[in-house]
Amino acid sequence: MIAWRSARTAAHDALVSPGLWPVALAGFLARGGLILFVAPVVIPPSLVGLATFIGPASITPTGPTIGLVVRIGLGIGLLGAALLAGILVGAIAEIALISAGAAGRGSARQLLRRVVVIRLVSLVPVAAVFAIGIQRLGQIVYLELTLPTDLVTPIVIRVAAQAPEIVAAILVAWIFGETWGGLATRLAVLRGDGAGRALAGGLALFVRRIVAVLPLLFVSVLVAGLVLGLVIEAIAWSWGFVRDALLGGSGTAALPAMAGSTLLFVACWVAGLAIAGALATWRAVAWTLIVGEDHRGSGRTAPERATL
Repeated sequence: MIAWRSARTAAHDALVSPGLWPVALAGFLARGGLILFVAPVVIPPSLVGLATFIGPASITPTGPTIGLVVRIGLGIGLLGAALLAGILVGAIAEIALISAGAAGRGSARQLLRRVVVIRLVSLVPVAAVFAIGIQRLGQIVYLELTLPTDLVTPIVIRVAAQAPEIVAAILVAWIFGETWGGLATRLAVLRGDGAGRALAGGLALFVRRIVAVLPLLFVSVLVAGLVLGLVIEAIAWSWGFVRDALLGGSGTAALPAMAGSTLLFVACWVAGLAIAGALATWRAVAWTLIVGEDHRGSGRTAPERATL
């Protein structure tokens, strides 16, 4: 029952605290949510485009060329920098959201350092699963680039369709890592635990309160999937009108259609951001209640340390 009461209380708190939405939205976008809002308006690279970027002579009988190695290294470096930046911004937002309901223990710099370490360590499960499946995924990608099975479907979908068990394992590991990291972060902020102790406590809390953690995890993933799915669909739908208006012609006659479709797209985009911010606030508050508070009687709370 704790999970359901936490979800219900968190929904009320999120609705009456719109000032937290921008903070939660910043954390959500920084930790990968931006991809969801950009994906509907970005055309994925074609097979020809990928082949041109990689280069027809990048792989020789003796192995990859120096140019390909440099491009791969540059891509990994940029991805790593973006990941670190996202974790840093997400950590700042997470601390602010948790501290909004209860004062954090420790200086701001200490808390930020702990949370960044926690979030980096919580990526280990998904990194381990990805490392195990990278060889097969690499083989599938290579075959799809050299002998594509479909020239219409994006290569990401084609690769995932040929290795569904690896993709599923990566998703499960990612969700587990996010949950573990979220629990540990709240222990670090609310109780002042160090990174190592918070990580151990988060794992213990996951196991000990699994009857509360799993229902909240299921509900949060289900609601987030449905809501964000509708948001992305609305953005893609409105972007279709913008694309049609831009391709439909030019001149004075086309201006009303362009203006109207652009306003519709911007409205859907802004509304989607607001919804995502409210949703992220709800999820953050719900997990904080699970860790830091125990619902009793009328729904009011008592400190978590009294029940651990």
